[in-house]
Amino acid sequence: YNYWNCLTRLLSGYWSNKIIMDTIVVPVAHHNRWNRLVANIAAELEDVSDTRALVVYQFTDDLESTIEHLDVDRQAADVDALAARKSGVAEMVETLDERGMSCSVRGIETAEEKGEELLNLVKAEDAERIYMYSRKRSPAGKAIFGSGLQTVLFNSSVPVVVVPPNIE
Repeated sequence: YNYWNCLTRLLSGYWSNKIIMDTIVVPVAHHNRWNRLVANIAAELEDVSDTRALVVYQFTDDLESTIEHLDVDRQAADVDALAARKSGVAEMVETLDERGMSCSVRGIETAEEKGEELLNLVKAEDAERIYMYSRKRSPAGKAIFGSGLQTVLFNSSVPVVVVPPNIE
């Protein structure tokens, strides 16, 4: 072998074995059962070995109380680390981890839960899909999703998988 043959074989092997992971965004719901359900559906639909889940907790009105409860200095508070300590986040990460999917946690501070911050994160992370939970609604409420889910569905540039409440 000469130098160029070796280099060509090395590079072609590198590129053919390079793993390109998809990123999915999975916002945390308010109930652990919902989080387990969404995590299990995501793990069933995705190739867990080639997908990274970005588990997202949106601090709407509980960031200050979380900082106070954990006795953390406000200036030193890392929103991602605080999000990782939330029980719903831990439940979702544990479920995805058990299914073999790699995870990272992101905390978002927002005044309202309208979905815009989630869409900005999807764009910044170059995510391929979003998995969200839709809770049971009254007959009148079935015509309109919750405002956060509705914003994501109407404005997302990537596919959104909505997990209904009647799937077990």
